[in-house]
Amino acid sequence: MAWTEHTSSSGRPFFYNPATGASVWERPAGISEARVFSRDTPPTLRACMATDRRVRALAGAIVRRCGVDALPRVQAAGADTSLCADGRGGAFCCESNRIFLCASTAWVSCRELAYELSHAYNTCTHVTRCAHGGIQVDDASCGYLSPPDLACSELRAAYWTERCAGRAERDEARCLKWHAAWALRACYPSDEHHPAHVRHAVQECTPRGADANLTRGGGDDEQEAVGRPGEATAADAKRV
Repeated sequence: MAWTEHTSSSGRPFFYNPATGASVWERPAGISEARVFSRDTPPTLRACMATDRRVRALAGAIVRRCGVDALPRVQAAGADTSLCADGRGGAFCCESNRIFLCASTAWVSCRELAYELSHAYNTCTHVTRCAHGGIQVDDASCGYLSPPDLACSELRAAYWTERCAGRAERDEARCLKWHAAWALRACYPSDEHHPAHVRHAVQECTPRGADANLTRGGGDDEQEAVGRPGEATAADAKRV
């Protein structure tokens, strides 16, 4: 099985082989700079829980607060599907509780899985509501988020996956607003209420309290996920 690329908690990239459990700092021979996961070896929840603290924390939060059955099934989506159109990295189908990752998109990694897990967490905790309908995937509707819920979920996902981390507080807030607005423009280009939806997301959806430290401080939720029977743990991989 091929090596996969990840990012350590310090921001340094490293490489993990799910077949052997080995992880190394140096890029193994045969891995191109652009490719993170190949079509034949898409990222999996098991592999990403062993290597990415954000995936562990979000999966743990879902299990702890919504139950094991609320963990989404993760599978690859082909480049020819609408889920992967326009260079997208993946999608969370809230109605069927599945995460699709576009392995053909060069930059897709465990971080994208964490992003989609954020949407699953928001849905299972009823911060956002899944509406029936949307595109059809495997003869089942994917479900969708309304514009206000989409802005809310995207802002929280950007926060938990640290898309805006490392900036001054004011700059981080501006960056999170940009992510919410970008999602609205991409999914609801004709909606005339984008500014109102973004304002609502900032006021009502910015993670606070325990949620603010969900992926930034570890804690009980991360341990819950790591300790689940049948799932890979950090100890399963040879530490770098």
